[in-house]
Amino acid sequence: MKKSIVILMAIIMVIVTACSNPSNGNVGETNTSTEGKGNTSAGKEGSGTTPSKDGKDGKKNNTDKKTIVISTFYHGDFFLEAKKRYEAKYPHITIDVQYVESTDADSEAKLEKHEKTIGTAMLSGKGPDLIEMDQLPTESYVNKKLLVNLGTMMDQDDTFNRDDYFNNIFEGIKVNGGLYGMPMGFFVYGLIGDETMIEKSGVKVDDSNWNWSQFANKTKEISKTVNGGASGLAVGGSAGIITADFKISEFVSEFVNDQYATFVDQESGKANFESTAFIDLLKEVKRLVDEKVIDPAASNVIFRETQINSPGDYVRALKQSQFYPNNSDFKSKLYLRPNGSGQEAGGYFRTYRTVGLNAKSEVKEEAWHFLKFMMSEEMKDAASSSGFPLNKKSYALIAEKALEKGKVESDQPIGPLKGVIYDITKEDIDDLEKFLVNAKYPVQFKESKINEIITEESHAYFTGQKSPEAVAGLIQNRVTTVLNE
Repeated sequence: MKKSIVILMAIIMVIVTACSNPSNGNVGETNTSTEGKGNTSAGKEGSGTTPSKDGKDGKKNNTDKKTIVISTFYHGDFFLEAKKRYEAKYPHITIDVQYVESTDADSEAKLEKHEKTIGTAMLSGKGPDLIEMDQLPTESYVNKKLLVNLGTMMDQDDTFNRDDYFNNIFEGIKVNGGLYGMPMGFFVYGLIGDETMIEKSGVKVDDSNWNWSQFANKTKEISKTVNGGASGLAVGGSAGIITADFKISEFVSEFVNDQYATFVDQESGKANFESTAFIDLLKEVKRLVDEKVIDPAASNVIFRETQINSPGDYVRALKQSQFYPNNSDFKSKLYLRPNGSGQEAGGYFRTYRTVGLNAKSEVKEEAWHFLKFMMSEEMKDAASSSGFPLNKKSYALIAEKALEKGKVESDQPIGPLKGVIYDITKEDIDDLEKFLVNAKYPVQFKESKINEIITEESHAYFTGQKSPEAVAGLIQNRVTTVLNE
């Protein structure tokens, strides 16, 4: 009998003990694991805007007070606005936005100091949780394994649906299959064509799948129909504005930036300038120059380079040529940039405000949640400040508002275009979308020592001092030294 009572008491004790513990077993504990799916300690919703696909949030969310440090060089209204909205929704999370106060006079020196400070901190296993990488050497950070592969976090997160975004941008910025930065926005590049000149020539231009050799052939055909001839492409500065000190060798650097991953492996930190691809690139640029397809001195040009940042910007770029004075007005059309030899068809883009996640961060899960918030529809009204948003619904709202307004004013502060109003049509929006969904190749936009080396050394080839093979070897050696620093 006593034995039965003892056994019964033991069973009761087990039941009481089990019932007294919380069901999740980790309330109040810090959770920085990224192994689960759809988990977050930032709030009740998986992405800050939508619940997880199965209607559950994975682990129960806790409300531990956490601080996420995000570092950027320039003062960023977008990040500060995101901080304000996020903290209002998740008061237990503090977003510490750190930036550098600078002026035009001291920004270069402060940027150099900023780069060294962040780099040293990251190498020591410290540093900010999130880092805006636009001004930093991304390839070096990737090579040193300092950044989290955000592609893995996307795959492990049931609340993240790639189809909600311009996934072509994610694919374009991958490094050996990994995604080491999340852009807050992107710009697209193209060529503004003199459509009046092209139509008068009778030459049919198909930009859906053309390379520079085909571009040269088409522009030479068009040039034959123009009184005095015309150059195929205006070069020499931003958006094709010709400058007196322009060197053709700078165009080589631009070509390299268009296909940067072909010549610089960011993950391994190795250069590939002694390749057939780069030697052919040198020869191709020289051929374009010799045949006057590229001619900085030309008075008539068929195409000009341009960068498009918004629907309004697209309309201005296309329609301002119709308001030029003295009978110089013409109709414009946006064309895809030609692709390099061996490249598949696809447009070019530049990411903006690309944010990386510190591999040593102790709040990876919370930082990932904040990244998703910044890309969500909750930031849609602020998204246009970063170019085109990656969130398709946010972009649709921007396009819808542009159509509702129906007009956009010229951004020229002086001259004949000041105050000119352009109409925005549904056709404009539809045409622009082609460039957004076809963007495939990221353009390396940061001026670097590598750009300087390419410009300096390739100049010797265009002046007949060295062979393309010799120039390629010199560039390979110098770039390798830079990448190993």
